Amino acid sequence: MNDIQAMSLKRSSSSHSEYGFLGALAFLSILGFVAMWSASTGYALKLGLSASHFARRQVLFLIPTAVSFFVAYKIPLQALRGKIPLLAVLSLISLAAPFIPGLGVEINGGRRWINLGIMNFQPSELWKVMAVLYSAHILDKRKQTILASPVIYLQSDFSTSVLALVAPLAVFWLAGVSMVFFIGVLIPSLLAFFLMVASSEYRLTRVIGFIIPEFDPHGMNYQVQNSLRAIMSGGLFGKGLGLGTRKLSTIPEIQSDFVFAAFTEELGLLGVAAVALVWAYILFTVVRRLKGKSGFGSLLPLGLVFLLFIQFFVNLGVVSGFLPATGIALPFFSAGGSSLVTAAIASGLIANALRDEGFQAVDDKTETLEGVNHG
Repeated sequence: MNDIQAMSLKRSSSSHSEYGFLGALAFLSILGFVAMWSASTGYALKLGLSASHFARRQVLFLIPTAVSFFVAYKIPLQALRGKIPLLAVLSLISLAAPFIPGLGVEINGGRRWINLGIMNFQPSELWKVMAVLYSAHILDKRKQTILASPVIYLQSDFSTSVLALVAPLAVFWLAGVSMVFFIGVLIPSLLAFFLMVASSEYRLTRVIGFIIPEFDPHGMNYQVQNSLRAIMSGGLFGKGLGLGTRKLSTIPEIQSDFVFAAFTEELGLLGVAAVALVWAYILFTVVRRLKGKSGFGSLLPLGLVFLLFIQFFVNLGVVSGFLPATGIALPFFSAGGSSLVTAAIASGLIANALRDEGFQAVDDKTETLEGVNHG
């Protein structure tokens, strides 16, 4: 009887965590779409497009997003684990696709996208999730999962290559890997970081402009300064949804990386606090649900939730001027199909793991023998 009660409580805890996570996810998705729609109207009109242009494009992305989430949410995780090496290889191959003539698309000087017809997709976004999956899968073998970062760097996507490095390291840290390993990775990574920054005038200008704002008054620092003005003008309560003015002219590409600046202007610091609390709730729910667990079933959801949280934290740091501009999208808020689909896959896998925490194969014979012994 006690075993039955324990199993009932365990399932109840699992359901509460799963549904709480899904509820928070739905809140962020709806709020993010509304915020992006409001933020993008002025920029769309400035480009001579319909005010709802970016919102209508985002609606088109909802179909692949919903399919991706459903598959990630319903797929048996034990079956997925067996396919991870193959998926990792395919994901690595896809990183080279943007360099294929006729398939790759160059935007703003970087070849990061492939043309899928209805949308341009950024393979490096998907690799961030794949890096966490692969790290959790082969952690006991202590293999490197960071080999894709140089390829992403060649796509002129420096910030994503760094995130593709940080995400697997978070999984290794969660697994309790010794500090010797991290020191061995950190030293060459820092050297590579400085070389990457120094080898590109564009990245060097970004970093110096962050330290000395007057150095780059009309470049990326121009976006950051106007982002700060938008945030400050919003005050505590904001100007009201749809009533922001900075989105009309002063922040280029406001519908993507700087969408949170427009959100803060319209909904104020209270709106920011609400979003931050939801993210904190998501992190707390996942960590609490998996407390005391170990292995792949724990590392997978924890690594993915930290990946999403890091992106939120970095984007918030950029729009508020605490971090140099990176180009990291805000999950569920920024316009674009690649980041939305990737966030959906990560979220679906997290919810899947919350529902089926261990997903270890059950040996019916062992279970029967144990039942006989207890009897």
